[in-house]
Amino acid sequence: MYLLAVNCGSSSIKGKLFALPSSPSAPLVQRAGLGVSGIGSKGDKVNFKVIWEQGKGNDVNEDGQDGASVDYEELFPQLLEKLSSSGEIEKDDIQYVSHRIVHGATHKSGIKITKDHTEGLQEMDKLSTFAPLHNHHAVLAVRACLNALPNHTSLLLFDTLFHQTIPPETYTYALPPPDQEIVMPLRKYGFHGLSYASIVDSLAKHLKKKPEDINIVVAHLGSGASSCCIKGGKSIDTSMGLTPLEGLIGGTRSGTVDPTAIFHHTKDPSADAGIEGMEVSQAEAVLNKKSGLQALAGTTNFGTILKRISDPSSCSKEEHESATLAYGVFLDRLMGYVSQYMFKLLASLPKENIDGIVFSGGIGEKGAALRKDVLERFAWLGAKVDEDRNERAKGVVREITKDASGIRGWVVETDEEGWCARMTREEFGF
Repeated sequence: MYLLAVNCGSSSIKGKLFALPSSPSAPLVQRAGLGVSGIGSKGDKVNFKVIWEQGKGNDVNEDGQDGASVDYEELFPQLLEKLSSSGEIEKDDIQYVSHRIVHGATHKSGIKITKDHTEGLQEMDKLSTFAPLHNHHAVLAVRACLNALPNHTSLLLFDTLFHQTIPPETYTYALPPPDQEIVMPLRKYGFHGLSYASIVDSLAKHLKKKPEDINIVVAHLGSGASSCCIKGGKSIDTSMGLTPLEGLIGGTRSGTVDPTAIFHHTKDPSADAGIEGMEVSQAEAVLNKKSGLQALAGTTNFGTILKRISDPSSCSKEEHESATLAYGVFLDRLMGYVSQYMFKLLASLPKENIDGIVFSGGIGEKGAALRKDVLERFAWLGAKVDEDRNERAKGVVREITKDASGIRGWVVETDEEGWCARMTREEFGF
């Protein structure tokens, strides 16, 4: 029997298949990684991949129809067919499915869903208002999963779970009571929580500490970017807020801007943006899908931005200048949160009890120049970047500062699907 951990986004589906252990003390063993990419990408084919652990099955790498014309609900059943076509497993062998869901509001634990008990999905549909580009697709995937695997149990696990420990003085917004009915309190919730929990666990194992002894500032940097202040293994502050839009700029997200800016920018910000299957305003569409690095540099590819800066001959003068500005804005906003969170830790802990600054996510794991720029700005705390470690080190957890560094720097690869699988095992006790 198997557990499938699924991470559904608007443009991709990622997953990992784990064999259920023979005893409670045996570890979960990954059998395959799988995914769908190119969803919604006009002119590109949707690609299905199933990569088995060595000797366990036949890999799949197949293209489907045009990404802009696919029905999202049909993708998960197709992916399951690719998985079972190897002959290694039957679909009915999948007993549990864990789903990463971005917004869970005030929930402090996951929600179980079965074919006969889908009440939790109705609540998730309502919360889609606050994460329409995330929760909506996740709910579609859960429903497709229930239809394709009618005998399994799903567990919905929320990015917001890790941040339930943020104190009221930090999560509260200075707003009057709402004048309309709302599905949840308007406050900071925070996201990327499953990633942050995975990072704490990995670093704790590396340092041979208990998770509750970990004190770090994390920069989770990718197309969606956030930072988190973690004290005693728990979140005490994070950059994202009521929605993933607050905080750092992302590939297409504006990050924090003056709330009135959109009313001057967009002619009719409250009008429907016309995104099929979702109620999304023009304002939300502009701030979430047309801003960020895309707006500043004309690309969401951070590697391209770095190349245009370091090699002006590879691009036009305008592209070089816009890339330089985009990088400067990204670094400025990042430093604003990382330095703020470092002060939060220093205010209540001796420096020697702080385990350092952690970089994760696609940009965080690959951006050696960015990591160096951030850490060098903490030279006043004794941070000393090790050039060789920063450029060449490999592994799930790797240090990028010198042994004598006053503040340690780390790169930690996140594993959201693996963490979801672990939480599912704890929930069901297998």
